[in-house]
Amino acid sequence: MTAQTMQTRQNSEVIAVYGSRREADQAKKAIQDAGIMGQRVYVDDHVSPTTQVYAQGTTVGGQAGFFAGGFLGGALGVFATIIIVFQMTGDYPHSNLSRLMVLGFALAGAIFGALVGKGVRDSQPVSEKIKGDPDLSRQFRLVVEGNSDELRQARQALNQPPTS
Repeated sequence: MTAQTMQTRQNSEVIAVYGSRREADQAKKAIQDAGIMGQRVYVDDHVSPTTQVYAQGTTVGGQAGFFAGGFLGGALGVFATIIIVFQMTGDYPHSNLSRLMVLGFALAGAIFGALVGKGVRDSQPVSEKIKGDPDLSRQFRLVVEGNSDELRQARQALNQPPTS
């Protein structure tokens, strides 16, 4: 390969890693201001594999119980309303009272589910509680795609020493 061919070959490289999205976006803007095209500079919201496993359980405890209880309470409310009203009147429910009964069952189920979910979550060991932490640390990697000159230019825009 000639020097000209090596110069035009496109590479993708992580230039820097930041702890917050704001810092990464500021660095991205600095690189773009240095003259590298915007679509070739991007921030990769990287989560380590271990953190990804932990973050899979972000809807836990009271929040998960609220949603599950609300759904199950609403379903139970629909069935109970249909059965009770049909037994009493011989007709399927379509009144405002029927709708309020279903809403009441859903609300009661949501509250009960939230309380049970919170209790279950509180009884878990700390190693399990961390799995539901939505504030797990992420790394925001600043990636630049370009030839070796553009990568060098991007490093210079961030005041990084040149690599050999």
